[in-house]
Amino acid sequence: MIQDVYDKILENVDVTAMDKFKNLLQKSITVAIIPENDPKPYIETLSFKFGPMLEGLESLAGSKGKDKTLIVGTQMLAAIFNGLELNVDDAECFLLFQLRKLGRFRKRESDLLAELKRLWKDYPEYELSDIDFSKALKSLMREKLLLYRKGNIQLNTSFVIRYRID
Repeated sequence: MIQDVYDKILENVDVTAMDKFKNLLQKSITVAIIPENDPKPYIETLSFKFGPMLEGLESLAGSKGKDKTLIVGTQMLAAIFNGLELNVDDAECFLLFQLRKLGRFRKRESDLLAELKRLWKDYPEYELSDIDFSKALKSLMREKLLLYRKGNIQLNTSFVIRYRID
């Protein structure tokens, strides 16, 4: 199962340092430790360390030039989420990649929106209206990528994804 996830991600990514990207994937996406008496043995469990993934993506995305970092990072995130079968669109990936330096700190929704509005002038393909921005935040919260409460945003740095094995 995990090798299928890796393969699906790697076929959709164009990175100059592919070996570094593979290492980053292997550190960030692992099989979660399951007790022997697991009540649901027909479910595959993966651990996704999102915080370290974002930190590693920044250096990899910068390898194609500083002016392309946001676009390359967004495309890599989209490929990763596609491989993990998470429903995250490109505009949401752009938003998440912009939050990569946030770490464990919180950020106000209004501050992030103001920051993104400046960036959207250079990257209009990722632009969201104010309403769509709020919907995107809630969608990312439902996908467990963000912790979002009372207008404060925080990255969820590590979580578990469970897959049913057919």
